[in-house]
Amino acid sequence: MLRAVVWKLTGRPTTATVAAAWAGRGLAVAVLLVPLVLFLHSGSQVQVFDALWLAVIAAFMWTGATQSLRASRVRERLPGLQARQLARRAIPVPSSLPLAEAIRRADAAQARALVIVDHEDRPIAIVSEAAVMATPVQRRPWVDAGSLARTLDPGLVLSADLSGMALIDAVRRSPASEYLLVEPSGQVFGVLAAADLDHAFAGV
Repeated sequence: MLRAVVWKLTGRPTTATVAAAWAGRGLAVAVLLVPLVLFLHSGSQVQVFDALWLAVIAAFMWTGATQSLRASRVRERLPGLQARQLARRAIPVPSSLPLAEAIRRADAAQARALVIVDHEDRPIAIVSEAAVMATPVQRRPWVDAGSLARTLDPGLVLSADLSGMALIDAVRRSPASEYLLVEPSGQVFGVLAAADLDHAFAGV
């Protein structure tokens, strides 16, 4: 009821949810503390079972209010999750290119991702950042970039225009560490790292 009233007054559902959640937290504290206050001021006896039961009720109320706050924050952050803004610049490299040279080219281009292309320059795989980091520097001249790449399944190719819940849903359907972002025309825009998305989702 409080949420409905605040929503009506402010016209903002997020504000209403936050207000109701904090009111729920306050009520949970009251349920827990009121019996203790009555006992201290009037000497009213509080049965152990009653005290435990009230503590359980207060815990449920606090948990429910906390979940509402988290859900509200998530909904508030979703519009800020845009694939284009989170994309890493990527450069195309052939599968047979030594990893050391691929990294050198990426550094020169100020890129943070490597996309494997075929003989017609079509993207076919994404080099795993985790695999690159796990490869010792002294071995990189002898390791082909393609050996550290994951083939581009359809679910790993996403539209660069995705944002909000649509972006989250697309990533959930095909869990991976990296995704290829493409323009509506099919041109490669960049690479979306799941780690970057997680970080943005937690800190937007």
